[in-house]
Amino acid sequence: MSMTIQKLLATLESGRVAAVSRREWSTLGRKFTESEAHETGIAGKLRLGKIGGRLVAVEEVEPDLVAVRPLASAKAATRFVKARIDAYDRLWDG
Repeated sequence: MSMTIQKLLATLESGRVAAVSRREWSTLGRKFTESEAHETGIAGKLRLGKIGGRLVAVEEVEPDLVAVRPLASAKAATRFVKARIDAYDRLWDG
């Protein structure tokens, strides 16, 4: 079953993280407006922006998969990015 923009938005609206193949994201991502990007050093870029009017984080979780995570607010987005970057930094420390 392929991911459509309607299915993606419904998943996000329900508060769930959407797993999207890179192939599908190459089309769906055209609807994504990036506001910031953070290099993780390990797992590609962590991007923040909006899709369908909803604030989301887009993570490169596997070579052929991205996770699109709904975020409740700009404050939640800041906390999420900090937590992710801190976790990746700890991985470098062994």
